[in-house]
Amino acid sequence: MFGPGLAALVLGEHRRIDAGRPSDDRARLTAREIEILRVVATGMTARKIAHQLVVSVRTVQNHVQNTLRKLHVHNRVELTRWAVQHGVAD
Repeated sequence: MFGPGLAALVLGEHRRIDAGRPSDDRARLTAREIEILRVVATGMTARKIAHQLVVSVRTVQNHVQNTLRKLHVHNRVELTRWAVQHGVAD
């Protein structure tokens, strides 16, 4: 069990760390990552996304991986759920 002093210290540190983060995870995504996120949420494959956006498959994969990391999600299903919940996709 934490004493009041330690609890206050931990809470204060947590607030300090959170203060340095953007309140909206979308703010950390680039315009291209948001664009690809919208298409990923439709269920389209990386190959089809690449063809549609006239970029390489590897570029799409890199954007998807960067977006997964930035949003702290683990797969495309969680990415799609995040996009719907935050109004990025239908």
